[in-house]
Amino acid sequence: MDGELCRLCGGDGRIGNALGHSSATCPGCHGSGRRADTSSRFHDVTKTKPSHYRAEVATPKGPKGPATSEGVQLALEVSASVVLAEDAKTRLLAEIVNHESTHGRLTKTFIKKIRKQTRPAQ
Repeated sequence: MDGELCRLCGGDGRIGNALGHSSATCPGCHGSGRRADTSSRFHDVTKTKPSHYRAEVATPKGPKGPATSEGVQLALEVSASVVLAEDAKTRLLAEIVNHESTHGRLTKTFIKKIRKQTRPAQ
């Protein structure tokens, strides 16, 4: 009997139920009390075909820029802003594209919110 002790039964070869009235052969070691050597039993058959190793074709994850005329105009205003840092401009442009994709077009409230961020503080 070589191998490590079974982790499921602790080497007893039997496991009991929660109430302690009955016991059964351990499914982990099949009653031997030792952990079974699984290296010879299982053979990994995943990724056996050359097609499994093909590189995935990158698909675009949505529009790269605004699709509506309001969105294009607002994106130009954001890009021309001297108040915003580059990371803030990138975030706002992504917000414009996201808003267009979820709402279909830009709402007046959203346009006001973005324009307020592009203007210098008064």
